[in-house]
Amino acid sequence: MRKSIFLLITLFIFPVYGESLYNAYQNAESLNGYDRYVVLSPDNIYTGGLGIFEGSVFIEGNGAVIDLESGGGIWVYADESTPVSLIIDRCSVINGAYFGVNFAGYSTGAVRNCNLINTGMGFQAFDFSVVEVKNCNLINNEVYGLAIYSTNPQVSISYCNAWNNGEDYMENCPG
Repeated sequence: MRKSIFLLITLFIFPVYGESLYNAYQNAESLNGYDRYVVLSPDNIYTGGLGIFEGSVFIEGNGAVIDLESGGGIWVYADESTPVSLIIDRCSVINGAYFGVNFAGYSTGAVRNCNLINTGMGFQAFDFSVVEVKNCNLINNEVYGLAIYSTNPQVSISYCNAWNNGEDYMENCPG
């Protein structure tokens, strides 16, 4: 009973607003050398996933939550002739059916200061992607916290924590 009352009071005093991650991405402008510079608010819960297949994108999370709502996640894909990059910093990515963040093809980028929680796999790297994963928490992911498929992706991992995942880390497994 006390928890319910506390939750209601907290939500009344500190309202949380919802917005789709896709809308935030669509409304983002270019800034600091990025084609899209997405600034998230810690007062919002951003919903849904996002596919990035063109340009350079920076997501400044500011402590915001991205609730994938059992959807696919945030994925980045580039072919050999079209460079694509994503840097995502300071947010929590939660509740993805398959993955939280996925890099494939020839994509590049970084996942920094993020929490990847309650997805099928928190982070995935495929193909010839080049990614830095730094200062992240990989928590309660069903299959893996972090998975590197095949021997081709170059993933630099530092200062990360993983717990309560099916397996915390998986490297160089044929996909």
